[in-house]
Amino acid sequence: MDVKLFRFSAKQLQKIHPDHLGFLIASSHCCNELISVMPYIIFEQDIEDANEAERVFINIRFFTIVRHQISKIFEYRDLCNRYIGKIRKTFPSLAESVQAESKLISRRVSAAKWAQTLRNKVAFHFNSEYAAELLNRTDPDQELVFIVGKYRGLTAFDFADRIIVDAMFIEAGTGDRNHGRDVVMKWAVESQRQIEQFHAKIVGQLFEQYGIFQKEKMSEIRDAWCAAPGEIAIPLSTHGISRNSAKSTTSPSP
Repeated sequence: MDVKLFRFSAKQLQKIHPDHLGFLIASSHCCNELISVMPYIIFEQDIEDANEAERVFINIRFFTIVRHQISKIFEYRDLCNRYIGKIRKTFPSLAESVQAESKLISRRVSAAKWAQTLRNKVAFHFNSEYAAELLNRTDPDQELVFIVGKYRGLTAFDFADRIIVDAMFIEAGTGDRNHGRDVVMKWAVESQRQIEQFHAKIVGQLFEQYGIFQKEKMSEIRDAWCAAPGEIAIPLSTHGISRNSAKSTTSPSP
């Protein structure tokens, strides 16, 4: 797939007005984080063909990534609002041009009270009182599981994730777990899309204004650098990575 490389110096970047610069770098970093974990979801193992133990590892990893995405999106709302508040006086025309997009992000995040709970008590902080409270909300007959393997990386405390994930879905779905799952997934996907569009609009205007687009070079992202569905699987555990590392010099260390 063809891509464009734009080269510029730190000195050029520093010429961007301070009211834009900090946001521009922080927002770009946030978008990098949101985009970088997507392949781990897209190339996940087929859960339909997994056995019970494998499903545990797949679900834990999947919802860890989802919680990461949700929490980063929640944080972006504050970054976005501070930026718009700052440029409203110094660059009113730009603030007005992106105001609609920024309001969509802010309103969507502010309305998701479950995302605030997730960010404050689970994803970025480990609140033991909240965790114990969630167990009290769990159906007493709910079956819970944890897995222990012989090697490092083969232990999974599924009961903890099950309790926390179910609580997130139930809160998002106002009591309906299945509906809550749909709400969470749709919210994460649409919020990320809004952030990327908002960021791209600002970057495009500022980079054009400050001449960042001058040195352009064509390149490509080759299929050889991507996972091959059905041929290359992301290992379920660090033990799997260690076992397979001898087969490929590019495999990461455990």
